[in-house]
Amino acid sequence: MCGIAGIYNFDQSKIDPEITNSIKDSLEHRGPDFSKIEYIDNKVVLIHTRLAIIDLDQRSNQPMVSKDKRYSIVFNGEIYNFKEIRKTLEAKGVNFYTDGDTEVLLEGYIHFGSDVLQLLRGQFSFAIYDSKEKSFFLARDRVGIKPLYFALNNNKFIFSSELKAIEKSNLFPFSADFDSYVAYLRHLAVPTYRTGNKNISKLEPGQFLYLDKNKNISKYKYWDPFCIEEDESITEQEAISKVEELLIESVNYRKVSDVEVGLFLSGGLDSSLIGKLMSKNTNSNVKGFNIDYEEHFEGYQGEVEEARFAAKNIGVNLVEDKIQYSDFKKIIDNYSFYQDDLVGDEVGIPLYFLGKSSKKNGIKVVQVGEGADELFYGYDHWLRFMKLNRYIKPITKSSSINIQFKNHRTNMLSNILLNRTSFAGGALGFNLPEIDDLLVNGITNDFELINYVDNKWDDYFSNKNSKLSKWMTLIDLQIRLPELLLMRMDKLVMQSSIEARVPFLDHKLIEYILTIPEKIIFDKKTTKPLLKHVANKHIPQKIYSRTKQGFRAPVGEWIKKDQEYFYDSIRSFNSSTNLFKSKSLEKIISGRDYQKKWYLSNLAKWHLSRSIG
Repeated sequence: MCGIAGIYNFDQSKIDPEITNSIKDSLEHRGPDFSKIEYIDNKVVLIHTRLAIIDLDQRSNQPMVSKDKRYSIVFNGEIYNFKEIRKTLEAKGVNFYTDGDTEVLLEGYIHFGSDVLQLLRGQFSFAIYDSKEKSFFLARDRVGIKPLYFALNNNKFIFSSELKAIEKSNLFPFSADFDSYVAYLRHLAVPTYRTGNKNISKLEPGQFLYLDKNKNISKYKYWDPFCIEEDESITEQEAISKVEELLIESVNYRKVSDVEVGLFLSGGLDSSLIGKLMSKNTNSNVKGFNIDYEEHFEGYQGEVEEARFAAKNIGVNLVEDKIQYSDFKKIIDNYSFYQDDLVGDEVGIPLYFLGKSSKKNGIKVVQVGEGADELFYGYDHWLRFMKLNRYIKPITKSSSINIQFKNHRTNMLSNILLNRTSFAGGALGFNLPEIDDLLVNGITNDFELINYVDNKWDDYFSNKNSKLSKWMTLIDLQIRLPELLLMRMDKLVMQSSIEARVPFLDHKLIEYILTIPEKIIFDKKTTKPLLKHVANKHIPQKIYSRTKQGFRAPVGEWIKKDQEYFYDSIRSFNSSTNLFKSKSLEKIISGRDYQKKWYLSNLAKWHLSRSIG
């Protein structure tokens, strides 16, 4: 895993070395093993910071240039099937001088162009400069595991693995995108190509772009899970066998490394199953990492005992660590800087400390269980929602009736009855009536992004083959996973130079899961029925049948210890933006919903760190 960046000066001006050095310095936590700035032809520069994982030799350092000097690449991620692609290219007469995946990716692009993306199995973002055509090709992996940001104006184009690297260049001034802020309040992340900075965009999952010498950008979608249809001919036994086969294959691919691979182990079904599959056919025990809190709190009693039980049964050496309020206090001033993009989920905090624990114990790479809940129906509230929809049907065909409730449950019920978007995603900060009440002028036409999911809902359910259960997975593949869960994993864990690999989000596995009929993969009585059948072959029932409590952080308890610290930032934010009604804001601040206070504080600190800095 690495940090990548590049600049293209269209006005032919010389690129300032101070700018490139500041970008490189900003990215070095992503790649502490080697870094390099490569000036291509005065007007183009590529920057790379390397976390050496495959082919540790310096010959695989980047930026890497093709043999004919025409193409240059910077690449962040891993191509797990690079050896198979290499054999295909060798059959075409290509000779390789490294043993890594970067050279395979570069040669693959030279021979296949953008079609190389269809061959790749991995997590990646990369950029290739063509010195003959004076053009750039940028791509992001199908699921959005690895981020890629870019900005363009009349004179310059810039891209990077991180938003803050572009911001630190000072080439594009910070401009608050209030439309994105309002969408964040709903989704705890920013959907589509937008970011909290109006001047900076991100490449979407499963997308690539061309930038030509005339400053024209063309974007293309090469993978879209919404296009995958169910296959009613699949039987339950076929589904169990195929999911098991693909998961084993995915875990084994993610063991491909020239350094030791560890595991984030909660002790639940997802991480325990991955750990068991990782431990098979290995000579030494895998290191597993678990974080607990010194102070337990309502709704979260810790999982260390469960992790110990799982570790003993799956052949993992468990490394335990604890964090307390004082640890949180040490990072809170920098937390918005660490999280980089607008991400509202507080689970980034323990992930940050899991990364530190891994690095302290000599681990550079870990496998994690992200994505299993979204693919296999692992949330109790999903089951409750599906049951509700079985018994309650819309009373109107129109979704325009304007009756709204701020209470989440009443609001959900009214959305079902009035044919509105009843499931906007697995992560919900504020619902639409709450946001409408909070904003100074309500939800006006100035805020388009907040309705992105509603437009997607209408498009999806215009298809007669659409199913609510599939929508729940698909919309989380569109927003919650790439822009929230995977971003918190990438940004907070990479602060310690740790690469996280997500075997449940292998695109081959996802594609197959989406074809499985609802009657097989979903059960209104239990979570993850299909995955539990697979797990039954590998881990004790005690692990996969225990009650799920989820990975959380005690932000409410921590806010209570120093309330004015958090509330001052919220009020300062509103003083500078005038986005919220003071009366509505103070009602939240004086209320008992500390999750909402955290979401507002997180937004406030993110904004203030940029507008002031």
